[in-house]
Amino acid sequence: MQKMPHSAAGQMIGYLYQCEWALVELARRWFKDPQAELRMEMLDDIDILHEDNPVELVQSKHHGHPGELGLTSADLWRSINSWCDALDHVQPGQMPMLRLVTTQSVPPGSLLAKLKAEDRDVPGALAVLEAVAKDPDGARTTRPWRARFMSCSPQTRAALVGAVVLDDQAPRVSEVDSTLREVVGIWKNDRQSQEILEELKGWWWTVSHEMLDHATPGRRLSVTAEELRTQIDYVFSKYTQTALPVVDSLDDLTEQEIAQYDGHVFVAQLKLIGLGNRSIRAHIGEYHHAWAHRSRWVYRHHVTPGELAQFDTDLRQEWNLVFAKHADRFEAGKAGDDAEAVGENILDGTFGAAQDIKLRQVDKRWIARGTLHSLADNARTELNPLGWHPHFRELLRAPDQTTSGE
Repeated sequence: MQKMPHSAAGQMIGYLYQCEWALVELARRWFKDPQAELRMEMLDDIDILHEDNPVELVQSKHHGHPGELGLTSADLWRSINSWCDALDHVQPGQMPMLRLVTTQSVPPGSLLAKLKAEDRDVPGALAVLEAVAKDPDGARTTRPWRARFMSCSPQTRAALVGAVVLDDQAPRVSEVDSTLREVVGIWKNDRQSQEILEELKGWWWTVSHEMLDHATPGRRLSVTAEELRTQIDYVFSKYTQTALPVVDSLDDLTEQEIAQYDGHVFVAQLKLIGLGNRSIRAHIGEYHHAWAHRSRWVYRHHVTPGELAQFDTDLRQEWNLVFAKHADRFEAGKAGDDAEAVGENILDGTFGAAQDIKLRQVDKRWIARGTLHSLADNARTELNPLGWHPHFRELLRAPDQTTSGE
């Protein structure tokens, strides 16, 4: 089929390439430079930042067919024009690296080759670029960009060219997956590896959309290499059955530690169903250790917030089924008139139903039980609260009940 004369396929491929290449750029830093941040379409196609300061500005240029990048190429001068504009927003003395990533090649031995990472000749390149920029017979397309370059001060032009790094013969869009596999460490070429790659890219397209959607208030501005590392670990764990680190031996809580939970809603919920002090102490211990482990996993980037949220949702679903069954029977007079006993049945039934729900491959049932107590602790603040007593919502609103300590 012949391509329509007004087809924008090339431009669309360029935008797709920019998004995919941004993932490669971030993935190259996920291990050695986890604090690096990446954003798109701010100062340049791709910005790499450290502590909010841009350290690299990346232009990505994709071509479907082989070709050469020369001194008069539109890609080169369009990039220089973009960098001239971007440097107006960079703090003095903080010149970032200016990288042009192109699928084209820079001819060996040419003066432009002196702006690659090795064997650089910045003064020679600067002199030739200035001569090309001033050429009155130069291409009309690049004329405004060349004029923009010459409008900069000599010092700025020298600094700009000194910061330029040409990164040629980059993988084309059809080859980015292979590069990404190598950078991330997906060595096999089987179905499972393809699923890992597709899930990682699916996450990345969501992140890219959030960064590029400028019309959304409070949108995401950037993503860190550390966040990507967490996502990589999460996706790999789903397929490689990697468990989370768990302390094998849990210490008993001291009297002082137990007392700190007196004002928590989840403790009030246990009292509503008539549990004794020994039972409440045991439940407090499971809440404490589950909360400590979850906090540690998030802090050390072993899990993603989304993974924890899904775990909570699964637990809440099990509670909902158990609670609905027992509460309906109680209200219908089929379970006697002892509401506390019904509440204890709801608690035990929920724990039993949740015992097979695991976070990753952690086979510790107290993680689920402690998390359920954490959900019960939010019963006063959530729209759809979780609790044990069949009338826990009304009872927790009573003025004589304790308030949460968090």
